[in-house]
Amino acid sequence: MKLRAYYGILMASALLAASFFGAFSGASAAENALATFYVAPGGDDGSFGTSADAPFATLDRARDAVRAYKQTLAADASGEIVVSVGSGVYELGAPFLLTGEDSGSKSVTVRWESDVAAPAWLVGGRFLTGIAPLTDESVLARLKESVRDKIVVIDLKAQDITDYGAPDKGPELFFQGAPTRVARYPNDGFVKITELVREGTREQDIRGVKGIVEGKFFFAEDEPTTWSDEPEIWVDGYWFWDWSNQKHKVLAIDASTKQMTLAEPYHFYGYRVGQWFYAFNVLCELDAPGEYYIDREKGVLYFYPPSDAWQEGDFLLTQSEGLLRMEGAANVTWTGFDMLGARGTAISASNCSDVVLSDLNISNCGGQGVYLTGARCVVAGCELWNLGSGGISVNGGDRTNLLPGENLVSENYVHDYGRVQRMYTPGVSISGVGNCVSHNLIEDAPHMGMGFNGNDHVIEYNEIADVCQESNDAGAIYTGRNWTMRGNVLRGNYMHDITGFEGRGCVGMYLDDMFSSASMEGNLFVNVTRAAFIGGGRDSRIVDNVFIDCKPALHIDARALGWCADHADGWIAEAKEKGTISGVKYDEPPYSTRYPELASIFDEGKTPKAPEGNVISGNICIGGFWDVNREGQWQGSSVEAAALPYLTFGENYVADAGADPGFVDPVNGDYRLKPDSELLAKGFKSLSDKPMGLTSDRMRAKAAAVRAKKAQ
Repeated sequence: MKLRAYYGILMASALLAASFFGAFSGASAAENALATFYVAPGGDDGSFGTSADAPFATLDRARDAVRAYKQTLAADASGEIVVSVGSGVYELGAPFLLTGEDSGSKSVTVRWESDVAAPAWLVGGRFLTGIAPLTDESVLARLKESVRDKIVVIDLKAQDITDYGAPDKGPELFFQGAPTRVARYPNDGFVKITELVREGTREQDIRGVKGIVEGKFFFAEDEPTTWSDEPEIWVDGYWFWDWSNQKHKVLAIDASTKQMTLAEPYHFYGYRVGQWFYAFNVLCELDAPGEYYIDREKGVLYFYPPSDAWQEGDFLLTQSEGLLRMEGAANVTWTGFDMLGARGTAISASNCSDVVLSDLNISNCGGQGVYLTGARCVVAGCELWNLGSGGISVNGGDRTNLLPGENLVSENYVHDYGRVQRMYTPGVSISGVGNCVSHNLIEDAPHMGMGFNGNDHVIEYNEIADVCQESNDAGAIYTGRNWTMRGNVLRGNYMHDITGFEGRGCVGMYLDDMFSSASMEGNLFVNVTRAAFIGGGRDSRIVDNVFIDCKPALHIDARALGWCADHADGWIAEAKEKGTISGVKYDEPPYSTRYPELASIFDEGKTPKAPEGNVISGNICIGGFWDVNREGQWQGSSVEAAALPYLTFGENYVADAGADPGFVDPVNGDYRLKPDSELLAKGFKSLSDKPMGLTSDRMRAKAAAVRAKKAQ
């Protein structure tokens, strides 16, 4: 199939340089392989597929050929079985599946590869045809007069597309490689709740009240009162907390009183005056370039193209739930592909081992980029963007026995994610035991940059910027609520320009609700609110960090001694009754030997619910403020007085904005200490010489190109 103009924008990023793992060379791969099978558009599944001149047409046929070839291998065989997939578009109606039957071995790797400079495109959508100007008078009458000559109509039924899903999780339209959105109001920003209805009465102010049983409220805008002809209106809002959104179907809008009634299930936390939402799936609000609306009864799509210069290949509607599925696969490599257009998660790999995903471009999907569980797997050198959910999620290791997963997420550029599921969909998340996230760049998202839970993870030398854009009380790196998840190290990371929705503040590294025993060391924070945060936890370290213009640099509280005591009380009761904490035998090996502070948490003289064992030392804070607000009082934004008796403060350097304790080049962001700095002589440590963020030239060039385009 001929490459379409749709891919021109995405293709440019693939031409930048050699890959993270080295330049792709089809010839050398073929020469060194035990066997090479070829796939290309226009190929023939009836051929042998062993020559580039006579390739297979499909991935499925190549998979069958690999299975058959493996049966012929000698027991002592060593090397690679290569599937070389030629440049072109491969439309997938369903995810391509590999199982344990498709695995390699310790000595034989099955390598699926494409040329990073001229990649194969695995596409989980349909290119739409038959785009025509809208002429239906009944539909035109529902639109604003100013846009009636700008809307095009696409007959989906005529193209055998009949699965439209629901408005909150249906197919998505991408135009010229960019996401579009369902028609919404307002086009930018939100509508705010002015009053609430509870048990038939109006509520002026319910801040702090949870569990409002009625999804009814009032608004001030006039526009929603004109939507009487709309068959299925939905709203998406932050109904009670700034970090918890939910989509609702609208049951009714009372135009006379400006009251909106939502369908169940209602939001778990209830609703609150002043919170914000927007409406979508509203045909009469199809009034901005890049908006579309699907009439599910008629099977037609209406779209406002953002450009007059388009062709049919520019319209892609997502169809397949995913692109690649691996179940129990081992010793398999995927490299060099461009993957896009799935309704759900692009790559899902469950119970896999020694799988490598490298040099992949993953974009324009409704779910995550990569979801992987297993051991010794690598996700590296990939760019992931325009995702409806998160970027990369990896789970590996055995928490019962504290056996490491040894998975690695490195040198990836994850940006512009969380388009659809906006909260708790991190750019990178890890769970389990003993996994590593290093040298990634994560930026531009409504909520978290990273999330982690489990034990003994290393999160190091990553750059995180401009996340938590649509949320407050949110962590750029977040974890929480477990005394037993210990031994995690967060070091050498660079976090900057993270201040929350409407500039009201969020958190850099967020150890929420008594999470304990994490080491925040040697990190650089620039313009981050509550940069290092210990929410009542124990045995953590904030050491050797540099804080520039952070307001404040620290937040440490004693919440388990007060408003958050119920969690800790539950853990204490469980320990007395069952001998476990959160299901973990905390005072027996391997936990008692690996984490002696946990095993002794109930010893005489200790206060389990207090923030004991935390060390704050060797930090440099310039500008902003350190551990109290500017009035010198605790207001929930810095170090709580109740926590102070339990904390260990070493020597920290604090100075006003503009002070220079001997940085190498602060004007250009180099906050390492010079060899002759007086602070080094006093025992302070310089930031590491290791680069923070991406180190691959190819990936850094990708990031520079994206940032330059956004700056235009």
